[in-house]
Amino acid sequence: MLLEVKNLKARTREDKKEILKGVDLKIYSGEIHVIMGPNGSGKSTLANVIMGNPKYEITEGEILFKGKPIMDLSTDKRAKLGIFLAFQNPLEIPGIKFSQFLVSSYRNLHGEDKTIFELNEEIERLAHRISFDENYLGRYINVDFLAVKKRKVKFCRPDF
Repeated sequence: MLLEVKNLKARTREDKKEILKGVDLKIYSGEIHVIMGPNGSGKSTLANVIMGNPKYEITEGEILFKGKPIMDLSTDKRAKLGIFLAFQNPLEIPGIKFSQFLVSSYRNLHGEDKTIFELNEEIERLAHRISFDENYLGRYINVDFLAVKKRKVKFCRPDF
C-alpha cells in the first residue's frame, strides 16, 4: 500500500476548530483517486495534513506512507519521500528553468549518481514519451505555459 490514512482527526492550531473527523483512505501504487466534496468539507485540509502543514494538528489517527508512519516527519522530509501537493493553478517561477528544477529535484531525491548530460537526455526522452514539447523545458517554470502544459508539469515527478 502506498498511502493509508486511518481514522484521521485534525484541527486548526489557531482556533482549535476540528475539520477532519475520522478520515479513512487507502491508496495502492498505480491507483488514481479523486477527492470530491462541497466547499468547506475538508479536501484541502486533508491534503495539507498529509503534507504536514504546521497550521493543522492531528488529534487522532495515523498517516502511513509505504507502511511507515509519517506524522512526525517535517514537510520537506515528506516531500523527499515523494509526497507533494499539486495546485490547480500552479505558480509561475521566473528565473528557474523547468529542466533545472527537474534536475535539482532528481538530485535531491537520488543523489548525484547521473551527470547533468545523462539527466538532460533522460528528461528529453521522457518529455517526448508524454508528448511534452521540449521547448518548454528551457522556459521558466510555468511562465507562459499553456494550461495543458501546466497540467502536465503539475504531475511530473523526477523518478526517471
